[in-house]
Amino acid sequence: MYPATPWLAMMMLGWVFGDWLMSKPFDQLPVKRFLVVSGFIALVSFILIRELDGYGNMFMMLEGNSIVQWLHVSKYPPSLSYALLELGLMAVILAVLMWLEPTADVSRNGPVLVFGQTALFFYLAHFGVLALLRLVFERGGLEMAYLMALLALLILYPFCRIYRTFKWQNPHSLLRFI
Repeated sequence: MYPATPWLAMMMLGWVFGDWLMSKPFDQLPVKRFLVVSGFIALVSFILIRELDGYGNMFMMLEGNSIVQWLHVSKYPPSLSYALLELGLMAVILAVLMWLEPTADVSRNGPVLVFGQTALFFYLAHFGVLALLRLVFERGGLEMAYLMALLALLILYPFCRIYRTFKWQNPHSLLRFI
């Protein structure tokens, strides 16, 4: 039931864009400008497609003008609205982070860098951690959900650091993709 083709296309776009981005100096203004412009084009396209409400969102029509209804887009399978919203936001956020990087103190073992460099490992491991936490804790409201998310992050952080080190020690293995 998993729609592999659209997700594979987005992953391939990310790999190609990542290779292109790594070949350019980060302090180069055209790269940041490209990210901002392409991000805003994607976000404006999302707004237009969502406003027309007849295409691009897998039968999830607007039922009102609330922000929740506007952001209610189909992730499985990923709709055009979802792809434009997420990729547009990521492009703008990446440009802002690239702009802030020279002024911010980025720690080599900071949580953002560790989780960012082990994203697929984290994604796969968090299912097991949350299943174990569910055995220990009772179901609850929103506060319990936030507590479980925080505990999962605290539990997975050292494992992600260990995995990242192992991945760096074996740079030519298939682990570099996880």
